[in-house]
Amino acid sequence: MKNKNFLFLSPLLIAFFSVITYWIGYNQHKKNNDVFNKWKTLDKNIGLKKISDYEKLLYILSTIEEKYVDSVSTKNLLELSIKNILKDLDPHSQYMPYETSKASTEILDGHFGGIGIRFMIIRDSLVVINAIKGGPSYRAGIKKRDRIIEVNGKNIASVGLQNADVLKLLKGEITSNVSLTIFSPKTNTKKKIKIKRGIIPLNSISASLLLNPKIGYIKLSNFSNNSEIEIIEAIESLKKNGMEKLILDLRFNGGGYLHAAQGVANQFLDKNQLIVYTEGVNSKKREFYANEDGVFKDGELVVLVNSLSASASEIVCGALQDHKRAQIMGRRTFGKGLVQEPITLSDKSEFRITTSRYYTPSGKCIQKPYGKNVNYDDDIYQRMDNGELTTNVFLKDSTKSKQYGEGGIIPDIFIPIDTSTSTISFNEFLYTPTLRDFCFDYYEKNQEQDQGVFDNIMNFNKNFFVNDKMVQNLLLNTETIKMENLIESEIEELKWRIKGEIASYYFNENSKYLIYSTEDLDISTAIKYISNTK
Repeated sequence: MKNKNFLFLSPLLIAFFSVITYWIGYNQHKKNNDVFNKWKTLDKNIGLKKISDYEKLLYILSTIEEKYVDSVSTKNLLELSIKNILKDLDPHSQYMPYETSKASTEILDGHFGGIGIRFMIIRDSLVVINAIKGGPSYRAGIKKRDRIIEVNGKNIASVGLQNADVLKLLKGEITSNVSLTIFSPKTNTKKKIKIKRGIIPLNSISASLLLNPKIGYIKLSNFSNNSEIEIIEAIESLKKNGMEKLILDLRFNGGGYLHAAQGVANQFLDKNQLIVYTEGVNSKKREFYANEDGVFKDGELVVLVNSLSASASEIVCGALQDHKRAQIMGRRTFGKGLVQEPITLSDKSEFRITTSRYYTPSGKCIQKPYGKNVNYDDDIYQRMDNGELTTNVFLKDSTKSKQYGEGGIIPDIFIPIDTSTSTISFNEFLYTPTLRDFCFDYYEKNQEQDQGVFDNIMNFNKNFFVNDKMVQNLLLNTETIKMENLIESEIEELKWRIKGEIASYYFNENSKYLIYSTEDLDISTAIKYISNTK
């Protein structure tokens, strides 16, 4: 996506501030159970003087539950207490109820139980964009463009279906069964099938392709358990196809596991080079080094970052920058230098407590300021206001950090955001379903006649053109913006966005990034730079 558009996205989910009471951090699960049993039999006459701080909180909650004038939820009171107890510690210690922690863990673990489809909800219909090859749906014969209209006998068409509803219906325990009714628009027929859910991979690599015969491009979206294996496979595949130089895209990558960052950085560094070290008051210093197994130690390397590249992304950037292994290009990264330890509680909720800070090989902690009188969430908007995103305010001058903000990795080569199409209404339109639905409709109407004409993405990119008429037809479906009110650069952006979206339906997600590469200012700048290096 064009680099400016993050201005209109919400800040990273990594800025969660939910937290939990401090005794969990000491792993005193058994002690907690003993306390719960003890406070029930406390002599109410002795008051609170002889009981511990832990027991005091529980005693108060139990008294409220037993004596308060109205009915209250002690669970809600406890969670409120948790937040108040730890709200001033740091922005990244957090407590997550089971459903939230489950979704987060699935992403980081890199898999879940499901039926294996990429889907969209188009005009209140659940449409299959593609079935994952080898997955349960693929084996059951589900095709691209099929509609799922019933799940376990329940109608889901034209009922206001949301993405969250689909996930609840289709995800489940591995090997469990789900019954589907499928409508095929190609044959105008319905059929019922039963599918056994399987292990569905959640890839951390969004795109891996050659931008030209020698320059490869990999977009890494998060750092999961599978990231090291995925990036090794992607690099090896690109090298076999002729890649000599690589652009690694970490924009909008909010991080993930520390060991995954180590595994990714290892692919580019020499044996025994320090990747990162961690240390805290209650955590001994731990150092993480590269080994000899890296698969891309010598080729030219550029890493793209922006203000939403955080945590594990910054570990990789810091290591590659300190060892002068890569050129970091883009804008200053988020600035999250805190390490969280996950602790699963008896009710399957999760507590992630900050236990240490991490440091780049040169000893820099990239954590940006937090605490009293610091509006942590507003930092991104402050960067917009002070001009940091459009002007290279740092210019390798460390004193500038005091004026414009501390923390994060400052890129070696600054790339300003593109403000040529930065009107709020235009950018908001880009994230509505209107453009996506228009492109899918075009694909459905034309894919049969185009089959064989555009037999590969290179052919499509060279010979498929989006004209003003297509843009006009797109805008007929919205009242938000009108063709006559758009400037030339906005019309041109709509054209390449339409082309990229349509390409993703004809081929795959990789296709979109190939189309965008010539228009995305960050990627095109990186291509120009890396093409001129020896």
